[in-house]
Amino acid sequence: MNLEKHNPHWKEHFVYPFTLDRNIFKLLSKNISNRPIVTISGLRRTGKTVLMQQLINTLLQEKIDRTHILYYSFDEEQPKIEEIVQAFEKLTNIDKNKTKLYVFFDEIQKLEDWQNQIKYYYDTSTIKFFVSGSSSLFIQKKSKESLAGRSFDFYLSPLSFREFLVFRKKEALITKDKLFQGELKKEFALYIKRQFVETVDEHEEFITSYVKSILEKVVYIDIPKVFAIDHQDLLMRLLKIIASNPGMIIEYESLARELGINRTTLSNYLFYLEEAFLIKKIYNFSRNRITSEKKLKKFYLSSTSFFPYLSPETDESKLIENLVAIETHSKFFWRTPFKDEVDFVLEKFHNQEICPVEVKYKNTISAKDAKTLISFCKKMDLNEGIIITKDLEEKKLFTKDNKHITIHFIPVWKFLLSL
Repeated sequence: MNLEKHNPHWKEHFVYPFTLDRNIFKLLSKNISNRPIVTISGLRRTGKTVLMQQLINTLLQEKIDRTHILYYSFDEEQPKIEEIVQAFEKLTNIDKNKTKLYVFFDEIQKLEDWQNQIKYYYDTSTIKFFVSGSSSLFIQKKSKESLAGRSFDFYLSPLSFREFLVFRKKEALITKDKLFQGELKKEFALYIKRQFVETVDEHEEFITSYVKSILEKVVYIDIPKVFAIDHQDLLMRLLKIIASNPGMIIEYESLARELGINRTTLSNYLFYLEEAFLIKKIYNFSRNRITSEKKLKKFYLSSTSFFPYLSPETDESKLIENLVAIETHSKFFWRTPFKDEVDFVLEKFHNQEICPVEVKYKNTISAKDAKTLISFCKKMDLNEGIIITKDLEEKKLFTKDNKHITIHFIPVWKFLLSL
């Protein structure tokens, strides 16, 4: 293995050329020197490697010796961690037991039994580990099983609207949203399809090709390396089904019959897509969490950037619903046996224990549009709810069975900036 190739920062005065920070960077920086292992998981091309290199820059700024920082990517070769550490000690004449080392392992899910190998060094040395990977299953689940109490886990999502404006060098608009509403709306229209750093200033043809490349690599290369895939094209087909109707409630039995597979296979393939960060699943809300997980489930894509390739004709209002699902990190919706439905139920949102959110991407909102939201507030004894609109911004007081309920109507672009 060529460790020098992986570690250009060993050269004097070298710094990695990244100046713009993701929101998560501040959280990671706070954990740069403490004991627990830092794990970073997320979809391909969201910037995990850049985050690691920025953390290395931070260590260099703090005057940590360059040769005490080791970076290695398992993308091409997968030697054992012991081999890497021994090669590093031999190359630098540094004893890991006498010197505090900072070790960054990228794409670690490609290394078999990585978590137990790291556990050994965590327990027997003072090495500070940072690890990243593109699979929820291999980063979050396995680290929790084998590294319980030894790791802090972070998820790197595609760009938020705020981050998009920063990378477009238009962050000044954020604090002057009343003055620049027109420009913010134009930026929002661009943002819907540009949630990867390398696409923020690109044209739509490039974006379609770019996300196609990501999806095909995850579906046809990454997932089959981890799971046995008998139906080669089924994963992509499921993505296109969800893209055609984001927020759909999947009836497993009927969809499985339509696809010519059994229910277990369908359930497994949806699980694979979720673990690879390509789709998001949310549950029908109940105050009893166990009951929620047994009830209906809705599915969304993990980024609206995928729509131009998977389903360019998807209705704009459904696209916005999908975007709100991602940006709010929603876990729940609400649906009754009579099919009354609230799009999202957010937990611990804006000082509320729970907050219902309905997406109505239009400017004329009738009392009928707010009816189910008001019913949910009454049932759950809530005083407030939110309706996401296209441009309409106002606050209305409704009364149901002597209970007063305030509904906030907020334009989607402004709502996303408030998150």
